[in-house]
Amino acid sequence: MKLRIICTALFITISQLSIGQSINDLDIKNGFRNFKLGTSPSQNKNLIKDEKQNPAFPNVVTYKYYGKDLETIFSIKVESVKLSFYKNRLFSISINFGDFGKSFELHEYNTILSTLKQVYGVKYQNPSNDEGIITNGAIWDGKNVKLELLRIDFSKSFTNPKDYGHITGYIHVMDKNITKEMFESQF
Repeated sequence: MKLRIICTALFITISQLSIGQSINDLDIKNGFRNFKLGTSPSQNKNLIKDEKQNPAFPNVVTYKYYGKDLETIFSIKVESVKLSFYKNRLFSISINFGDFGKSFELHEYNTILSTLKQVYGVKYQNPSNDEGIITNGAIWDGKNVKLELLRIDFSKSFTNPKDYGHITGYIHVMDKNITKEMFESQF
């Protein structure tokens, strides 16, 4: 009987450690695919400066990725990839799914979610949905890196509904420290 209790306790401990290690893998990977957070634009290939820059953040420059190696993720078509740099350091990777005329379907979201759960574990958070537009979402929050997977329907906005007739989504990977530094510089 004692052996059974010890084995059960050991199994639970190992299971919890493996879940914790999965989230730690976010920090170890420090990016997405071949994009590494903290790198400069010159260290990343196939970028073109986005024409639309946010004037509220003059030290942030966003680029569109036009390479051919990210046309799909987990067999799901990628619409666009944007990389944002703060003072020439990559702090945000945004992979977008769904476009006008082609929604990001629930089964596509579930395919990506399933794979991310295998890689980073099931210890993810649900996003807040104050605006009412998030139909599905999961957030893995590491010590230095945060990964969000969201599926969004803008026509469901409580305060500003828009009838786009489609659902979009994205994977967003961000460096929490650089992001914090960027926002603190605005105050």
